[in-house]
Amino acid sequence: MTSSFRFPRSVCYAALLMTVSGDLGTRDRLDAAFAREERRGLMVAAAARSAAIVFILGWLAVASPERGRAYAWVLGSAAFFLVTGLAQLWLFYRGRALRLAAYLFILVDALALAAALLLPNPYVDPQVPPAIPLRYATFMYFFVLLMQAAFSFRPRLLLWTGLCGAGAWTVGFLWISMRPGTITDPPAGASREVMRAAYFDPNYVSVLKYQNEIIVFLLVSAGLALLVRRSRALVAERAEAERARGNLARYFSPKVVETLAERDEPLGRVRRQAVGVLFADLVGFTTMAEEMTPEEVMALLRDFHGRMEEEVFRHGGCLEKFIGDALLATFGVPDTGRRDATDALACARGMLAALAAWNVEREAAGLQPLQMGLGLHYGPVVAGDIGSRRSMAYRPWATPPTSPAGSSRSRASSGSPSWSVPRSWLPSSRRPPISRSCTV
Repeated sequence: MTSSFRFPRSVCYAALLMTVSGDLGTRDRLDAAFAREERRGLMVAAAARSAAIVFILGWLAVASPERGRAYAWVLGSAAFFLVTGLAQLWLFYRGRALRLAAYLFILVDALALAAALLLPNPYVDPQVPPAIPLRYATFMYFFVLLMQAAFSFRPRLLLWTGLCGAGAWTVGFLWISMRPGTITDPPAGASREVMRAAYFDPNYVSVLKYQNEIIVFLLVSAGLALLVRRSRALVAERAEAERARGNLARYFSPKVVETLAERDEPLGRVRRQAVGVLFADLVGFTTMAEEMTPEEVMALLRDFHGRMEEEVFRHGGCLEKFIGDALLATFGVPDTGRRDATDALACARGMLAALAAWNVEREAAGLQPLQMGLGLHYGPVVAGDIGSRRSMAYRPWATPPTSPAGSSRSRASSGSPSWSVPRSWLPSSRRPPISRSCTV
């Protein structure tokens, strides 16, 4: 029979309340983070595009064979995209661009690009037939718009870019194909000679080429949109998982949280294992609390528990619970290790050092120094789930020969820590540990 792990009912209720109250804030923060990255991505894309156009302008200024007005037309057409790119960069940098501004810029860029690629230069003489530009491989420049839209991490913007590019190119294709004198693909069954003559005609436009360009462009834009959407979903899922892990870490130690997150059956069956148990509490806390306000008591406990908890986690322990001014920690739960006893003893010493450092701060602030009792035991326990089907908890259970809680309470009056540790214990030792009480 396998054992399944469930959180205590009180923990479930608290986690549920934190989840309900925190979901809206978490989603808002995640949306805000995506919005910031979208703006940064659009800024990077606009900057890269502007730099590329500056390079193209320099190349056209040197390599273009046109002169006079025709030369100015070529440079002006390229400069238009530089102006729109710089305008996008400035608006996104200043944060003044509306959310629809990116969609408007894509539409303007697509129409302007189709016009620059298909419209003839009005100052060139003689003019080439309008169908000639459709034979060039200039449609690939529309994929640069897709690249720019991909930087935004917006699936809808990518789809919009695909529709704008396909629509702008379709308008240009229809404008050319409907002009007088333009011929399209020969009818089906035409001879080779007819097809060859049509293809070499300067007024010929290929419908098949246009269809291939549009279909591939739309498929790529849709694929990129799905990819961006999946990436956003993965980021959101990861953020939710980290938030859930953070909530678990408020109630369980990092070791238990990692075990719960990484395994399908995290804690396994009921089993016997050697565990280090540490119990710590403040000496004379009850008497001290009688002279303090409830707010001061809570502040003292939070400070004490926080410092001791840090030592437990630093030495790989599992913080089982807080009991008033006391705390109970285990070492070797849920998985045993060769240094469990050593870590438990090192944690006890770390707690004493942390208390000494805290007392220095308290004395400097004019407060009374504190004393702490420690109980430590290492020995076999039975670990497994307890509770009902509806609410379960994972606990180590044992009746040690020397109870750490009892040792701590018995030493409370003197303030001396006591613990039970294995005698002559070494990590590599194969002998069973022999318990012996020690007092420091």
